[in-house]
Amino acid sequence: MGFYSDEIIKEVQDRADILEIVSEYTSLKKRGDNYIGLCPFHSEKTPSFNVDVEKKLFYCFGCGVGGNVFTFIMNKENLSFPEAVRFLADKFNVRLPEKINSKLSQEFRERREYYKINRFAAKFFNYCLLHTRDGSRALSYIKQRGLTEETVEKFFLGYAPSSWDGLIKYARKMGIDSATLEKAGLAIARKDKQGHYDRFRNRLMFPIEDVTKNIIGFGGRALDDSMPKYLNSPETPLFSKGDNLYALSKIEKDPALDVIIVEGYMDCITLHQHGFRQTVASLGTALTQKQAKLLKKYTGGVILSYDADAAGEAATERGMEILAQEGLRVKILSLPKGKDPDEIIREQGGQSFQKLLDSSLDLVSYKLQKAKLGIKIETADGKLKYIKKAIDILCQINNEPELEIHMKNLAEQLGISVQALKKEVYRKKLANNGLQYKKSQTRYNNKEFKKISPVTGFYKAERKLLKLIIENESIRRNVGEKIDERYFTNDRTKKIADVLFKTIRQNTNQDIDVSNLFNYLDEESSAELSSILAERAELINEELICSLVTKVKEGYFKESIVKVREQLKQAEILGKREEINQLLNIYQQLKAEMDELNSHTTPGKEGA
Repeated sequence: MGFYSDEIIKEVQDRADILEIVSEYTSLKKRGDNYIGLCPFHSEKTPSFNVDVEKKLFYCFGCGVGGNVFTFIMNKENLSFPEAVRFLADKFNVRLPEKINSKLSQEFRERREYYKINRFAAKFFNYCLLHTRDGSRALSYIKQRGLTEETVEKFFLGYAPSSWDGLIKYARKMGIDSATLEKAGLAIARKDKQGHYDRFRNRLMFPIEDVTKNIIGFGGRALDDSMPKYLNSPETPLFSKGDNLYALSKIEKDPALDVIIVEGYMDCITLHQHGFRQTVASLGTALTQKQAKLLKKYTGGVILSYDADAAGEAATERGMEILAQEGLRVKILSLPKGKDPDEIIREQGGQSFQKLLDSSLDLVSYKLQKAKLGIKIETADGKLKYIKKAIDILCQINNEPELEIHMKNLAEQLGISVQALKKEVYRKKLANNGLQYKKSQTRYNNKEFKKISPVTGFYKAERKLLKLIIENESIRRNVGEKIDERYFTNDRTKKIADVLFKTIRQNTNQDIDVSNLFNYLDEESSAELSSILAERAELINEELICSLVTKVKEGYFKESIVKVREQLKQAEILGKREEINQLLNIYQQLKAEMDELNSHTTPGKEGA
């Protein structure tokens, strides 16, 4: 955990009252042993947010966020883990080591100050828009673009006056100097070093929030001929274009709801106003891996809707690969040439845009369509050129059913057999990758395997077993000899198992502070563990424990066996005799282990 020792962290955690902390952000009422209230992380009308004082944990049944007191402050105040420790240590009078204390508190104080300054500036710009003569011109522009008063309020739009020092003068009256405004990205030092001038002038202002609704920067659209047309805040301690997405704080966190990604502020705002509320903008920059990771926390799928010009197409090409690498379902919406989403909706209405959304292409179909451009596939030579390009695209698909679908569709389009296409795809796959079981592996008898997607029944068993191990000391003592972390195959439960079993091995007395486990988990795993702990407790008996252990192991072996079969199938197509023999030996070992496991199984008690 870097900055602080485990002893310091535990002291802060023990002293920090999670009920007191959470109550500063939402009202809580006692219900049974826990406290409930409206979630401070998403909008809701019925309370689904729970605080367990005894375990020192929180969990929201609505949005799935959960963790301990550090997790709560990190999410709510947009702090790193060390900053959250410092925040709570200050609040609950825990003395921290001086060297770290001095360095961290300076950075922490500056960030807090910049948040306040940005909020101050946003209020100033909003006032100028709504209550000044210059602002009336900006309001007229907003009305021409079809935005309503409700939308202006929702996005807290503003206007930066055309004078060179409008913000600077007002800030000075409020005790904020121009040098501080410069550090926050709101002022620029004059070349002669004689003072500062406002960075944003005669511009429609768009405050940019982080996921916790802190204002971290601004975008400004010129209302005259000034260049650039759109100007963003510079890099500051709070703001980096590649780390954030405009309007991310206004969308729902739901894996089933696709998020639309557009280029510009006005595109995003117009879509929100017309009911497309799962929309974000990429802040005028190519999508980055950090932005993709942010989106993964909110959704399982995205739809790229960039402008239909050369720059937009180039941004789509780059962005779709980054998004796909993060495991997101990617679709591409094709706009008419020269149009952007804002224009489509203003000229043709929301229904027209919905039709375009409905006709969005999945990532592979889009790539195949692009690969066909400029090739005369009605000729034999053209068809072969296209097949070669298509095979390169199909080789990137790791999901077997998805690959099968695209191969079948392509074979039908080209008038060739699926088997011929499949043989070439597998040949290319093995040539590119070798035996995939040597990568991203789990180990068995010094052999290595690549995991495949988890099975729901096994996943449920993993969750139930983790809950029992965490909450029952006698189970912890007995189960350690029967199972360990390598048997957990789901990405989220495996991370929890890694931390849990390591903690058990380090604590010979078998005691576990469940709240402390969260300090070693990322946000996704913290939410998973919170969800596991929030589930109804099982009636414990020896038969249940044995069944769960068996089910989890069964999932591990089944995944490994399926993967070896897949590798055998590909090796046989290419006639790789040595690799076939090696894989057959591994398969037989796994099968023997599986058969032995099944001979001790009592079905029906694992809750699959």
